[in-house]
Amino acid sequence: MKIIVVSDSHGRYQELQDIALKNYDATLFLHLGDYELPDYLLHSYTCVRGNCDFSIDAPLKRDLDYPFGRIHMEHGNYIDYHNFSKYIANTHSFIFLFGHTHEKFFKKINDTYVFNPGSISRPRDSDKGSYLIIDINEKTLEVTHRFVDVDL
Repeated sequence: MKIIVVSDSHGRYQELQDIALKNYDATLFLHLGDYELPDYLLHSYTCVRGNCDFSIDAPLKRDLDYPFGRIHMEHGNYIDYHNFSKYIANTHSFIFLFGHTHEKFFKKINDTYVFNPGSISRPRDSDKGSYLIIDINEKTLEVTHRFVDVDL
């Protein structure tokens, strides 16, 4: 299963479309919030709402259950970073996805893989936007960050 994960696109519709077209073979497209676009433009993506979004259709958090385990997704502005490990453990997820910081992040915390794809429009840790590709099945997990040019 190929999963595309983006976050913090802040109105950049064309970049979202380009990513979807480049990864046409993906099973799932996830957006971790701060898309700042009308819901109808995000039909390819399963979304959660970020602190800059005003959608009434997207939830603040979402859990997706698969044979390999649960994917938990949220924007990240409500995460208790002082108790990060405990917060993640309480989601009972195999993969925990968050955005908000505009910085790429990867760490395995206990039995949970924790990822932040960075921002495709306003990166704070690079001069290139980024998103995440997760290739997963019941036996393997491969993760790749991809980069996009942005006008900063």
